Amino acid sequence: MCQSAAAAPVVYRYEVIPERSRVSFSFRGIILPSDAYFGIVRGEILLPVGDGLEGASGRIEVETASVRAGDPIQERMLRDQVLEAERHPRAELRVPAARASGPPGRRGRERDWEAEGQGVLSLHGVERRVSLRFQIADTGAELYLRGEGEVRLSEFDMARPATLLLMPGSDAVRVRVRLVAQPAPRPAK
Repeated sequence: MCQSAAAAPVVYRYEVIPERSRVSFSFRGIILPSDAYFGIVRGEILLPVGDGLEGASGRIEVETASVRAGDPIQERMLRDQVLEAERHPRAELRVPAARASGPPGRRGRERDWEAEGQGVLSLHGVERRVSLRFQIADTGAELYLRGEGEVRLSEFDMARPATLLLMPGSDAVRVRVRLVAQPAPRPAK
């Protein structure tokens, strides 16, 4: 008797549009807050066919040397002292499974979800599990994903910046992710 292999679930694959996506972060400074972002963001999001998110997954990657800040001195400090971009050129977040935290909302053609999941953040040569909460909006043509969270420099063996007037006394960093993705090209048959 011949046993057939189970068919893989059908998923929609979306590619992050780098020019329209941003991973930004803020330090609470002693005098002023300090904001920065990564100029190069890549990734993909996989959504299952149907109305649910069960089995959704994704990956985003930033090039650490692409960090941008309002001040060139601050930018150089973040790139060289904090991120050590030459030694650690990339940071990556992998989310192997996400799930909706409620039924999808609908606005016209859009489907909106509040979602949650567990991910693995690889930063500065260290991997840590992180809990995630984010929103997804699917317009049918594009996918929008927004999320926010906090990272502690000490958890990733990262040095606090030397210039404390520009940077916080604590090691907490607020991270915001805004991704825009489009359907990926289908492979040729």
